[in-house]
Amino acid sequence: YAKKNGQAIHLETGQEPADVLLAFLQDVERDNLFINFDPANMILYGCGEPIPALKTLGKYVRSIHCKDATWSDQPGKTWGAEVALGKGAVDFAAYLRTLNEIGYTGPLTIEREIPQEPVRQKAEIAAAIETLESLKRELA
Repeated sequence: YAKKNGQAIHLETGQEPADVLLAFLQDVERDNLFINFDPANMILYGCGEPIPALKTLGKYVRSIHCKDATWSDQPGKTWGAEVALGKGAVDFAAYLRTLNEIGYTGPLTIEREIPQEPVRQKAEIAAAIETLESLKRELA
C-alpha cells in the first residue's frame, strides 16, 4: 500500500543493532523503507553506540531524533534512562558532524518524553534548542 501511494515508511532505531537493521533493509529491498534514527534508543535498549550505528545506517536515514540517554547498569535486564539532551551518553557534536557526513539535511527533531512534567519538559526542550544551535555554530 505505501509503495503504491508513494509513501515512505521510517523505521525507528533502537530495538536491534544497526547491522541487523541494515541486513533487514537490504533483504526486503523496498525503495520506500527508510530510518528515523534515534541515538538515545540505541543506548536505552543497549543495542550499540549511536555514532557508529548512524554511520552504518546513513544511506537509509531520512529523519532523526535528538534525544539523550544513559546506559543501563544491568544490560539485557533493564533499560537505560532517558535524560535531558546533553546530560547523557550521546555525543551531540559527533552526532551533528556525522549527520553532515551522511548528507542529512532534514529537521533536528527534539524528543523529550516526560509529558507528566510539562513545565520541566518545556524547559528541557528549550535548553536542547540552545545546545543544538550552539553546536551547529561551532561546527559551521
